[in-house]
Amino acid sequence: MVIRVKIGGLEVAKSPEVLETILGSCVALMLYDRGKKIGGMAHIMLPHTDDPNVRDPGKYANTAVPALITKMTVVGARPNKLVAKIAGGAAMFKTSNTMNIGKKNVEATKKELSKYKIRIVGEDVGGEGSRTVKFFLKDGKVVVNHRGKTKII
Repeated sequence: MVIRVKIGGLEVAKSPEVLETILGSCVALMLYDRGKKIGGMAHIMLPHTDDPNVRDPGKYANTAVPALITKMTVVGARPNKLVAKIAGGAAMFKTSNTMNIGKKNVEATKKELSKYKIRIVGEDVGGEGSRTVKFFLKDGKVVVNHRGKTKII
């Protein structure tokens, strides 16, 4: 079954499920425990929030990472076995580099993953335009469609 991860959303599932999202400047963060075949995806819209009571933790890089780890642990994933893949962070508008929210989302996501010592094993970030991302929990494969090309990370 395909589980669609909504904008700012966060989903966790086990094999053989597939997690899917569509993004532009947002970042799809995928965490995976290969041994347990448990994966999670967050659709990160913004780098940071200071709100300790945020309703949608998948929306921000600094809340998505710990929330995804916690939710995955509840269903049996082992935090010390998690690896990450990221996709998205495109420049959606012709603006100065200081306004590039996609780049900021990628940087914030990487920073948060490093705090939890989670290694990034694949990425497809930057560029322009939207991406479709499918995360196959049976083997951890991520298929990214971007600008008419398919890439496996």
